[in-house]
Amino acid sequence: MKAVSSTAPHPLLPTCLVALLLLVPTAWAGEATKEARPPAVPVAKALHPLRAWLRHSDWTVRSIAAFDLRKRTEPGVVRLATSMLAAETNTYAAAGALGALRGRPRRDLVMEGGADLVEALLHWARDTHPTVRLYAREILFTLPPVKLGTDVERYPGWWKRGRALFEREQRAFLAETAQAAKEAGEGDAAAAKKSGTSVEPSRAKDDHFYGRLETMRRYGLELCICMDHTGSMSRVIGAAKAGAQRLIARLRAYVPRFRAGLVTYDDVARLRAALTDNADVLRKAFDKVSAGGGGDIEEGVDKSIRLALAEGKLGWSRRALRVIVVVGDAPPHEGDVPRLMRILGKARSDVLYDEAVVVHTVSTDSLPVLHFHQIALAGGGQHVTLRNTGRLVEELVMLSFGGAERERVHTWMKEIDKLRQAEKDQKKRTKR
Repeated sequence: MKAVSSTAPHPLLPTCLVALLLLVPTAWAGEATKEARPPAVPVAKALHPLRAWLRHSDWTVRSIAAFDLRKRTEPGVVRLATSMLAAETNTYAAAGALGALRGRPRRDLVMEGGADLVEALLHWARDTHPTVRLYAREILFTLPPVKLGTDVERYPGWWKRGRALFEREQRAFLAETAQAAKEAGEGDAAAAKKSGTSVEPSRAKDDHFYGRLETMRRYGLELCICMDHTGSMSRVIGAAKAGAQRLIARLRAYVPRFRAGLVTYDDVARLRAALTDNADVLRKAFDKVSAGGGGDIEEGVDKSIRLALAEGKLGWSRRALRVIVVVGDAPPHEGDVPRLMRILGKARSDVLYDEAVVVHTVSTDSLPVLHFHQIALAGGGQHVTLRNTGRLVEELVMLSFGGAERERVHTWMKEIDKLRQAEKDQKKRTKR
């Protein structure tokens, strides 16, 4: 039997070496991949309250929260918008997140958004909605270090080849920012003041707004319009008749469980329609109202509110948000004001309902109606002056969402209206 030399290679050794050499690069590559992902940019404390709302289960809440991000400039805005966009499924909410990213410096997009942002944009750049597609492409086209043009088909190829370089650039931006902050030796507050970043809004105010919006979407919104029907109100009543169906359609587009009712008054109050989700019922109730009577300066404002609040009259739901809007051009009788304040205080603390009723007032004259501001204050609402009767429906919509946030809601609704219109226009073009 021939002895095996101690210096000869083991017959299995070459095979093992080859396998080992094949495995080592794979392990190194895996380790490199872990190290290659840059760290996340810290989110400024001022933005923390928005985080929960950006992840909310309801698209309306997410959309408004993303819309609010547009006005913010603290570190972390891009990161929050990117996180939302990466997980988003609703087109309108995605438009809000994209809107928060539009116009941001490329450095911020690369540093805070990173690979997650690129991949989200590659997805939304092919969306069927024309506005969302446009926004996503507009942002995507700014991210490569060189201009690739407006052909979106070129960008997946760039990303496949250039991801490592992109993340290296992101890491460099992060290091530069960290070094600059260290050298400046500034705390978060001082840095924010120096850079002119936005001031943290009242957290309680925002939480109240989003909390009401959440309740509204979950349990419904109920609106009672208390309208003066004396002769001087003829133009306003005409505008209400013309816009009754539009009011329900518009609010139902944002709050599926919406109901409206109608009370009118002069010196006495009349129930015209209990709370209903039927637009025809509300329109017919308005059609039966005719402007007339009056003659004296004061009217039964208190009586209309008492009727609206009376148990079993309107049919209020226990859990829904309840809103009363008084529309008129004449004050209540002076002697009735103290009692009305007591009624409002009692109604606001009624334990039979989960949410306190909110009472707004709308002065339809060129000057604020006497005591209307006081009534709104006692009712936890807002007083507004309607100088253009054509805006009556819009005012009712905005007050229903929350008087203190009227302009905020109005601007957001205009954005959603544009998105819906763009969708309709595209469908029309497709049919042709």
